[in-house]
Amino acid sequence: MKKVIRRMLTLLAVMTLAASAAAEEDFHDRAEVLELAEAKGGKLVELTAEEDPMLGPKNNGYHFKKGEKSPSSYVDPSISVNIGTGRIYKTNYMYARVKIASPYQIRTMTAAKTLQEKSTVLGTLLAKRVKAVVAVNGVLEADVTSESDWARVDGPVILQGEMLRPGAKTSKEKIEKWKEEEGFDTLVIDTRGDLRVMEAKTWGEIMEEIESLETGAVNVFSFGPALVLNGEARYGYENRQMSSNRPAQRMAICQTGPLEYLLISTEGPEDPGSTGLKLDQLVELLEKEFPDVITAYNLDGGSSSTLVFRKGSEKWAKINCPKSGKKRGLRDIIYFASAWKPSK
Repeated sequence: MKKVIRRMLTLLAVMTLAASAAAEEDFHDRAEVLELAEAKGGKLVELTAEEDPMLGPKNNGYHFKKGEKSPSSYVDPSISVNIGTGRIYKTNYMYARVKIASPYQIRTMTAAKTLQEKSTVLGTLLAKRVKAVVAVNGVLEADVTSESDWARVDGPVILQGEMLRPGAKTSKEKIEKWKEEEGFDTLVIDTRGDLRVMEAKTWGEIMEEIESLETGAVNVFSFGPALVLNGEARYGYENRQMSSNRPAQRMAICQTGPLEYLLISTEGPEDPGSTGLKLDQLVELLEKEFPDVITAYNLDGGSSSTLVFRKGSEKWAKINCPKSGKKRGLRDIIYFASAWKPSK
């Protein structure tokens, strides 16, 4: 009888551990897209590619879950942000669901005025400088510049409608030679706020596609790769810098619908309790947990991975990888601005 009881207790313990491990492996504190608030007592301000009035998030727009000191969401009549978390492959991840009223509310900000300058600034400070509601690191951190017009990551760069590469002073001979070089997946944010990917071809062919866009290009980044295109997950990508097969921190920007986005950051092996994801595992995460993703594009990862939102009373804080606290200076951010101006 005692043997039977011991066996039952052992079996129960094994089942409990298995259930606990399964729960830990597939944890998901789901966040959905939040509708914009009703426009009362104020007005929506028009943003342009060149100008952001930097209205900033409003204190009454933040919402807190019961017992929490940091907000889980923000809503005003021009933008909503909802923060979620999850765990997969023994790795924690955090994401933000974003909805905006105007396509020019998705914007970029750089630490320096030119690509040749090597200065970096913490993502939180860049976000504070433009009073972003939510922000992530961009891709120029990997763009190690030289004294010339070219850099290691030498794809086209357009920021808020301004062409930065090829530069205005670049010789025609250099441009013609560059156009013949093999490029890689290039992200375009157009005048409708849509994320469009120009797949890897020569830089010349990619530039021709960008210039022929009827919707026009407001921001252009050359990094990648594309993780999801037209709702289809893309696996098996080998890249020159992405360390595709090494578990690491990952960051991606995604579009889930008209003026609706997903920003997702995963932890890495330097974060307590996480092992990090390979690039294909990030694609699998998107395919499994976020089937509404239409387009997903890989941003700079590693210690550059930065998701900025409010933490406690601090409006511009790095909220991803909360246990490690490691911060790295960035050359640029992609951010979402408020366009709501309340009445006095």
